[in-house]
Amino acid sequence: MTVNEAADTDSPAGPRGCKARLSEHYDAALLDLDGVVYLGGSPISGAADALSAAVGRGMRLAFVTNNASRTPHAIAAQLTGMGITATATDIVTSAQAAAHLIADRFPAGSRVLVSGGIGLRLAVRERGLRPVSTAAEGPVAVVQGFAPDIGYGLLAEAALAIQAGAWFVASNADETLPTARGPAPGNPRSTILMPKASIK
Repeated sequence: MTVNEAADTDSPAGPRGCKARLSEHYDAALLDLDGVVYLGGSPISGAADALSAAVGRGMRLAFVTNNASRTPHAIAAQLTGMGITATATDIVTSAQAAAHLIADRFPAGSRVLVSGGIGLRLAVRERGLRPVSTAAEGPVAVVQGFAPDIGYGLLAEAALAIQAGAWFVASNADETLPTARGPAPGNPRSTILMPKASIK
């Protein structure tokens, strides 16, 4: 992994190139996943070999993603299947960050309406919060994240809970998601933000 001259090298605030391997200058790398390490179910060409070589030179890898749909265990299994050594402890997701934010604000056992996938639901539970699916259950917060199979019903419940005063946390604001076929719709958070006057 070598970096040639970066754009804007004359600006002190801009990125600067590095002619040597990054692993010779840094002991850790934080790597995005979607569109960087893999694209959908396929690895980016050369990524596994480059990362393996970096590890061989002593670099520690951590993988970060704002895709809240899957668990760290599932992501680690995908990476391992692509020839990239990873465990769940090497993965940080936006689902975990969102759950942490809510747990810092509300006591353990608080109800949180999860408008997203299993990765988001389990992250909420792991923080000692109680995932729910309807506004009628009186959630103190709504957490929303990308989930390819999310339906209108759950989005509607999230909107109703927010209008009733639940605190709203979106796990990411990506409008698109990279796929092998091109950009696809990303996180539909704006769908549940109506009416905007109800958002605190």
